Amino acid sequence: MKKTMKISIIILIIFVILIVVGKNILFPRYEEIEVTGKYEIGSEDYWVTEEKEDPFSKDGSAREVQVRVWYPKDYADPDTKLPVVIASHGSCGTIDNNLSLYREFASHGYVVLAVGHPGHAFSVTHSNGKKQSVSMDYLKEMSGMDPQSKPEDAAKLFAEWMELRMTDLSVVMDDFVEKSNQDPDRFESADASHFVTLGHSAGGSAALGMARIRADVVGVIALESPCMYDIKGVADGDYIMDESDYEIPILNVYSDASYSHLREWKQYRNNVRFLESEKENYENIYYEGAGHMGLCDLSLASPVLAGMLDQAESNVEPREQLKRINEDCLDFLQRLSTSK
Repeated sequence: MKKTMKISIIILIIFVILIVVGKNILFPRYEEIEVTGKYEIGSEDYWVTEEKEDPFSKDGSAREVQVRVWYPKDYADPDTKLPVVIASHGSCGTIDNNLSLYREFASHGYVVLAVGHPGHAFSVTHSNGKKQSVSMDYLKEMSGMDPQSKPEDAAKLFAEWMELRMTDLSVVMDDFVEKSNQDPDRFESADASHFVTLGHSAGGSAALGMARIRADVVGVIALESPCMYDIKGVADGDYIMDESDYEIPILNVYSDASYSHLREWKQYRNNVRFLESEKENYENIYYEGAGHMGLCDLSLASPVLAGMLDQAESNVEPREQLKRINEDCLDFLQRLSTSK
């Protein structure tokens, strides 16, 4: 064997080792958080095609949204129907953004529709097996945005992002209603006339927005999310907000990443108003010691990456923090279901 070939093989081996070691460091093996419900969980993927071109496609193809449904197997109470949860991930998130929460809900009888937003997701898989990565244009929009000093630019982007995400959610909801009408026994626990919208970060902003436009949304869980859809423009350097009240239960969750800044960040003005409101349908939770990524499962799947993104804001153990989120969100959902 020639010396140059030996050197090439050695370099290749070292490169492979570095990749494996690096992957294990960034994404170490971990055990899933155990669910507390009585139902065995099932999941499957399906796709919904929209009647419009995907703005992130290069070939002019129609926008296709990936949906991962989590559901209880052998549901034991067919006389009791529960709201359907539809979840939107954060910017550069994944369809499994809050996986442990989806599984927890399903173990208690709820059907969860986790939506992957092409272009906004880190990666989605299409029905033909091809993967689509996050849009570089979207990354540039996020990195160049300054909601405080350039509110006009930010308001325009917020509106574009919400239109894209909320259209995705609406199409998936309509499709699920149609599927349920055609096959009402497919998901026995699902009440397809009532939805609870859920999301982390920008996904929570879309979840809040859905309560503004759809009467079948009966509750919202927003994990550290400004009310982007409520921003209707800019005047005198400040946002013009839709300040009308929500009439359904809203759970807003915050971490150290935003809680102390809510009153200084202009885009969170409605969040502050809801935080200070005496209306009983507004609930607020602040997890002291947690970072923004501590509110999603990236903190468990990749503690190193989550720590980098949070700039080491979080000082709580990810598994315990996610268990707290699961418990609090499940409690909210069950109380909402009882009063529905």
